[in-house]
Amino acid sequence: MLKMKSFFMNKLSLIIFTSVLFLSGFKELKTSNNSTIESSVLTKQDIFLSLQVHNDARKEVGVSELSWSNSLAEDALLWAKNLALKDDMYHSSNESRPGQGENLSYSYRSSNGNPTFSETPGKDASSAWYNEIKDYTYAEIGSSKNANVVIGHYTQMIWNTTTEVGMARAVSTSGSVYVVARYSPQGNWIGRQPY
Repeated sequence: MLKMKSFFMNKLSLIIFTSVLFLSGFKELKTSNNSTIESSVLTKQDIFLSLQVHNDARKEVGVSELSWSNSLAEDALLWAKNLALKDDMYHSSNESRPGQGENLSYSYRSSNGNPTFSETPGKDASSAWYNEIKDYTYAEIGSSKNANVVIGHYTQMIWNTTTEVGMARAVSTSGSVYVVARYSPQGNWIGRQPY
C-alpha cells in the first residue's frame, strides 16, 4: 500500500511540475523538419500593457474592465502554436472554442535580414486592434453603417458582456509572429450593439 501511495504521489508531483512548466512561459516545439517553433504566454509586463490598452478602450465607452485569464491564455497558446506550425493566419472554428471570442494578429520584423521581435507583442496587437476605432461607427454588428470596414477586433475588445481575456504568441520558422487573444464570454453577435 505504501509503494502504491508513493507511486501516485510521484505521479501527482510530475503532473503538477509539468503543469507549472506549461504555464510558466517560453516553449519550443520541433516541426517535422526539426525546425523550432517558439511560443509563450505573454510576459507579466506585456500582460499589464495589453490589459491597459483593452481597459482604456473599454473605459472610453463606459464598460467594465477585463480581467486576465490564464485558462484563456492557454487556449490562445494552443492556437498560436497551430498558426506558427502552419505559418498561416486564420481563425479557429467557433465550434472548437465554445463561448470564446478570438482576435488574431500577424507581424514580421527584420533588421539586416535577421528576425527581431517586439518585447510586447500583446500590447502591439492590442493597439492595432484598438486602431480600428477610426473606421467604426456605433451600430449593431452587421449593420450597413460599418460595411466594408474591419472593426471586429475593436468591437470584441469593448464588447460589454465580455469579462476576461487571455493572450499568447508563437513565432514560425520563417519569423512570422502570431498573437492570439481569446475572450470570454465572446462578443460580436450579429444584430447586437457592443455596448
